[in-house]
Amino acid sequence: MKQSVVKKLATCVSASAVMASLAAPAWAQDSASSTDDASAVINKSADDKQIEAIIVTGSRIRGVAPVGSNVIAIGTDEIAREPVTSTNDLLRRVPQVVSLGANRNGGTAQNGAANATRGAGINLRGISTNATLLLYDGKRFPPQGTQGQYTDPSVIPAIALERVEVVADGASAIYGSDAIAGVVNFIMRKNFDGVEVRGRLGMTDSKYAEQQIAGVIGKTWNGGSAMIAAEFTHNSALRGYDLDWYQDDNRARGGRDLRTTNCDPGTLSVGGTTYAIPQGGLTAANAGTLVPGTSNKCFLNAQDTVIPKQNRYNVVGNISQDLTPDIRLFADGFYSYRDGTIAGVNTINATVPSTNPFFVSPVAGASSVSVAYSLVPTVGPDFNPYHGSSWNLMGGIEARPFGDWRATVYYAHGESEDVADRRLGINSGALAVALADTDPATALNVFGGPNNPATIAAIRDRLFVITGKTRLDVVNAQMDGSLFELPGGAARLAVGAEYRKEYTFTDLEIGSSVSAAHIADGGSRNVKAVFGELFVPVVGAGNAMSGIEQLSLSLAGRYEKYSDFGHTSNPKIGLTYKPVDAVTIRGSYGTSFRAPTFTEVSTVAGGAGLYYDLLPGPAGNQRGIGIAGGNPDLKPETATTWSVGGDIAPVRGLRATLTYFHIDYKNQIQALRGTPGLLTNPLYSSFVILNPSAAQVQDLIASGLPINAPIDETNVTFIADGRRQNLGRSVVAGLDFGVYLDWAIGAVQFDASAQGTYFSKYDFESVPGAGLTGVRGTINFPQKFRSQADLGARFGKFSARIVWNHLDGYENNTVTPVQKVSSYDTFDVNLGVDVTSAFHVGLDVRNLFDRDPPFVDTQRGHDPQSANPVPRLISMTAGVKF
Repeated sequence: MKQSVVKKLATCVSASAVMASLAAPAWAQDSASSTDDASAVINKSADDKQIEAIIVTGSRIRGVAPVGSNVIAIGTDEIAREPVTSTNDLLRRVPQVVSLGANRNGGTAQNGAANATRGAGINLRGISTNATLLLYDGKRFPPQGTQGQYTDPSVIPAIALERVEVVADGASAIYGSDAIAGVVNFIMRKNFDGVEVRGRLGMTDSKYAEQQIAGVIGKTWNGGSAMIAAEFTHNSALRGYDLDWYQDDNRARGGRDLRTTNCDPGTLSVGGTTYAIPQGGLTAANAGTLVPGTSNKCFLNAQDTVIPKQNRYNVVGNISQDLTPDIRLFADGFYSYRDGTIAGVNTINATVPSTNPFFVSPVAGASSVSVAYSLVPTVGPDFNPYHGSSWNLMGGIEARPFGDWRATVYYAHGESEDVADRRLGINSGALAVALADTDPATALNVFGGPNNPATIAAIRDRLFVITGKTRLDVVNAQMDGSLFELPGGAARLAVGAEYRKEYTFTDLEIGSSVSAAHIADGGSRNVKAVFGELFVPVVGAGNAMSGIEQLSLSLAGRYEKYSDFGHTSNPKIGLTYKPVDAVTIRGSYGTSFRAPTFTEVSTVAGGAGLYYDLLPGPAGNQRGIGIAGGNPDLKPETATTWSVGGDIAPVRGLRATLTYFHIDYKNQIQALRGTPGLLTNPLYSSFVILNPSAAQVQDLIASGLPINAPIDETNVTFIADGRRQNLGRSVVAGLDFGVYLDWAIGAVQFDASAQGTYFSKYDFESVPGAGLTGVRGTINFPQKFRSQADLGARFGKFSARIVWNHLDGYENNTVTPVQKVSSYDTFDVNLGVDVTSAFHVGLDVRNLFDRDPPFVDTQRGHDPQSANPVPRLISMTAGVKF
């Protein structure tokens, strides 16, 4: 296996040599340099007649950094050297980003179970992907997912990015709904001249591999520019059997045995007693050998696609043209398509009537028995494809009406579609027919032995095709410029208005290929907004004094009126104070708002209904009914956020930053179905009925809610209401820190950094009135501490970097006694060579020491939302610029 990796690397090196032969002798040139510090992007004097035409994330005023807020920036050079295959992965280097919710590794917390097409959202502070607003060039993406429940920035090729800016601070006063935890803005390259191509090939000791090819071409001319970039990315599937730690039998590691009894041979139960069906099958002849209280257990989920095979195609472009010195037209757009395949491990819980020709019962006179069974050992897993597409087009005009004022109007239209094309599963109708069949040639035999292929095909013919579509139309008009001069500089103002129309449609196709039915729902709403922002330089270069080098104030506000949820007003105030040039003290306060989406209030959209779930209970796995869906009684989410912090640069080459943040998040909307600990954690007790009565089960099944999986009514040990709820309140507080250093020793240039987030508080109220409970450092919530440190060196054409990624240990309180999950530390290494001035090759290793995810006593033995399942990944990269 190790030799195969070496061979693949040799192939990649050969390909890199071919690219080198095509290299031109000059680097492509960007007119705007990449930076690590957002303030450097706008480092121009307030006295400049020509205000820098750059808007930094967190403000709508050109040439002004967000007052009171810290901006985390990832520049072009950092983007180029990151060993990633998606724009989303770039942000794994930012400690404020937590992997709870929608991500490609799966997971069920924070509605992760609804991520049927394995997209990946961004979750600042671990509050929710819905609480983080994603933008590209300051504009919204159309929502994605089969429920329109997240935004995946991987639709943008990384090679097209000038920089990425993160403001982990409430920003609804600037951008509107969703910016509760903060905003991430992906800023495209503009005024780019040249051609750039990058390639990447990565592989592991298992069969998992990644490949990517990307290119960008740009041209500037007098008064205009254009850029287009494209990217193709492929990754193979990472299967459960590729990972020796991927298990349900956790006894060897001090945990529980969570293997299923849905096996072949299966487990028979009658009269409340279980019996393991022997190898070779069960007939009337050997029924006397059955042992009461026994069961067969197996681990079929080794067939899982831990990471699905996926292809992704992205293209993005922009163009700008001056019509006159004061009028400019501009446009941009992107298109993205991805597809993949997920292996499903389906199970059968059969109620076998005595009329079945293969019927056997150890209890005389029984009219039926139950058998936990699976077709996987016979026919393998059910491979079901998925695909998703997203696109957006925007056009606008910018004018300079007077002085340094600029006015901009644009219209944008975007759409997305995600389809989980599930056409294989367990057809409950066909299953019932096959069990009741009295013909031995066509009846289903779950007691062991061969079955008719046509019978099996009919049982597997099950449609559960989820389609989600969204549309987003935005008209935005705004202007900004100087109001008047103050001793400290020009007071500046931005004002504007926005109209947004959001549409969501979902369809669930159920039944079989010969008899399909659709459960569809759709709806739209419009949002009208006005906003303003005022920047006041109380003290600046013109009136600086001892102890006050700078004192700036920002006041922002936004009013939004929803066609379905009323109206909201959200203010924000920011203050920046510099007692001396090397020290900055800042603070901000604001409120934020998020209205429920259409699928969050619809009772039938996005796969709502009843499921037959398998969840860990106090003594092992339990079968029961999980309810999924929306809630028409949901209220909007609201939050109050504030932060205070400082930056210091005492000597050249050294900079440090520290920020305290506090978020009070109320009426938080979450879907609980499938959440680990749902049956065992007291936080969720109000949503669970343990050991429901037969009447409760029958009433629920007869309620009219869609039945999305075969349910064995005789084996329902819980009813879990996982529908969306306003789950009380979250109060989150902590510290962000960063230290950045660069220095030289002789001809060697070094740089180092350490950055991280410490949660001093994460209190959660599951339902209003229940009271806040401390949950920081527990499963399904952020760890207390997460950090990253790196050290880099450059000597001539050679470069090297090592990165230490640390995730603090936490408690798995879904088991008794509470399990202490160990911390997770991985190291990445990157080596690079500038072969020529236009050609670069690199070797990077992610997870250098091949660290397994920490053991968590739950299904599959790990927490997919806290650790990366990919083993050591060795990649060869190459880049050429013309």
